[in-house]
Amino acid sequence: MRFVSVAGLAASLFMLSACGERVEVPPAHVGKVLTESGYKPEVVPPSKFRLDMCMFYCDKLVTMTIADFGHLEKFKVFMPKDQLNMSFDVRMTGAISREAIDSVFDRIPPDNDNISVNRVYGTYAQPVIRDVVRRVVAKYSINEIASSRESLSHELFNEVSKALKGTPIEIKRLGLADIQFPKVITQAKERAAERRELIEQEKAQFQIQKIQMERDLEREKMNRAIAREKAIGQKEVNDLLAKSVTDKYLAYRTLEVLDKMAESNNKVFLPVEALGTIGMQHAVLNDQVKQVAGK
Repeated sequence: MRFVSVAGLAASLFMLSACGERVEVPPAHVGKVLTESGYKPEVVPPSKFRLDMCMFYCDKLVTMTIADFGHLEKFKVFMPKDQLNMSFDVRMTGAISREAIDSVFDRIPPDNDNISVNRVYGTYAQPVIRDVVRRVVAKYSINEIASSRESLSHELFNEVSKALKGTPIEIKRLGLADIQFPKVITQAKERAAERRELIEQEKAQFQIQKIQMERDLEREKMNRAIAREKAIGQKEVNDLLAKSVTDKYLAYRTLEVLDKMAESNNKVFLPVEALGTIGMQHAVLNDQVKQVAGK
């Protein structure tokens, strides 16, 4: 009985050791089974499964990330046209090309049974990207970069994508970021901005003064028009008086004045000769003016 029990226990232990390990390919990854003679040809999608049973050498699963990754490269480039150094970042989004999965497994050794995207990027893409970016940016002046940042980012994306053809890395987005211009350039731009602001202020002040002067000119025109109308009116009154006040009319009006004076309690007796004096004629004329003006 003891012999059977020991034999059964040994058989159980043998079966347990022969049972394959339970493994998993997580989401956004692929895997390959590494055997004693190399990788199996099949690429395993995200899944859970058991490896084959083994005795002396056990297979193992090697995974690789295929999700999109974000990366930032920092640059400090000497600008030949300006003879100055300029710092900037290049931000990008990339991924491992699915067509290159087999070649990556064959050429990049795993670390803890995983091939990281950073390892693939550092091997195939980083040297190319740093070389292309430096070459393209150095063609331009700092002012050209400042005024054409979007078009330069587009050019960098095209040039980097072209240079990475045939590598496992494909770039989906790429652009300039956090450009740090040399201090002398920044100060010059600030002074130029201050000058532009002063010019705009002067233009605004000029427009205000222009409006005020135009308003004053219109006021003067109105005043002259009013004065001209008053003069025309006065002339018309004078012309009317000149036509209507005759010697006969003055004599008639003189008699009317005398009649009124006779009816008044404040009687004043004048010599007959005084009736033709300038003072008497002036009184009659003033009365006529009041009547004309009242009309």
